[in-house]
Amino acid sequence: MQLIDDPKVVFALTLKRWFKANGWPQAITDNWAKDPGVQAPTGPWASQVCGAMKGDFHPRVEFFLAFAKFNDAVAQQQLKAIQVRKVRDRLTNALPLTTDNGQPYGATEFFQLFTGLIEPPMQFAHDSQFEQSDLDDILKACQDKFRALALAQMCSRAEAWQMVRERLEQHPEVSADQLPMIQEILAGLASPTVDEYPASWKQSDPIKEVLSELLP
Repeated sequence: MQLIDDPKVVFALTLKRWFKANGWPQAITDNWAKDPGVQAPTGPWASQVCGAMKGDFHPRVEFFLAFAKFNDAVAQQQLKAIQVRKVRDRLTNALPLTTDNGQPYGATEFFQLFTGLIEPPMQFAHDSQFEQSDLDDILKACQDKFRALALAQMCSRAEAWQMVRERLEQHPEVSADQLPMIQEILAGLASPTVDEYPASWKQSDPIKEVLSELLP
């Protein structure tokens, strides 16, 4: 089940959950690529992974090719050449990112996930794995979209809020008493916890839906 309709955010959540499942630090691909026994010339670099996990990244084709090479090394357990023992230990018996039928992701699948052409693997797409970091990423994407809306309309944030509010008032998943919280979120004044956030919004976020309608 997809948590949000922005493919970049889905890609970000999938990477974060995959890394967490393996107990990897964000720099693991960078450590692997720079290892003297590997020396992968195109990464994936830590700065790229950081950007991708924030859902704000515009990669070139080399990024997907590099991630495919890293994932293949994990899938095939091609680790003998790795000279740094800590890196080798972290990758030993680690899980590659795979499709639901067990096929390891290649460059094509990484690109398709990033662009929304395919859904993430089911093991990384369930509500049960929805955590505070997931919510933070979603709300950050909404705040960025809200600012982009104000800029596109050449209007103040107050005027942009009125546009958003009118749509939210018609949304079946939003009640009148939830509007102040949404306003505070978009203004960057509120950071609700997972427990405070409406459960149904974790599956299909009305804030994101309305912003996407106003600024496709």
